Amino acid sequence: MKRVFLTFSFLSAIICIASAQTSAQTILGIWTNENNTSRIEFYQSGNSYSAKLVWLQESNDKKGNPKLDKNNPDEKLRSRKVVGSIIIWGLNFQSNKWTAGTIYNPEKGVMADCVITMPDANTLKMKASKGVFSVVKIWKRLK
Repeated sequence: MKRVFLTFSFLSAIICIASAQTSAQTILGIWTNENNTSRIEFYQSGNSYSAKLVWLQESNDKKGNPKLDKNNPDEKLRSRKVVGSIIIWGLNFQSNKWTAGTIYNPEKGVMADCVITMPDANTLKMKASKGVFSVVKIWKRLK
């Protein structure tokens, strides 16, 4: 009886640990930022993960034209529309987090290193770092 109980306990522990593991695919879908002013869609790109900006609350400039990536450090990209642009790329999944990615902020034209974890299936915690500075953002899943 003791052996059956120990075996059952051991198997239960393994199942709990396995179910607590995050799958690389968990990040896929549409997310909203903390202010609900933008929506970002994560997708798989080869062996890594990327995200594109799919909606902005204020997607047009003052003249009613679509906002352009005017602050991009690459002059050739300054005429592209912000909505639809890839803002996160190169994320690799390992040890329950997505690492080695780059995030681009089109408002400032700045790129930073990016690491993402998911405390639960509907919460994304992103840490963006540039040099000694870093910021943590919490995004929520929409789809």
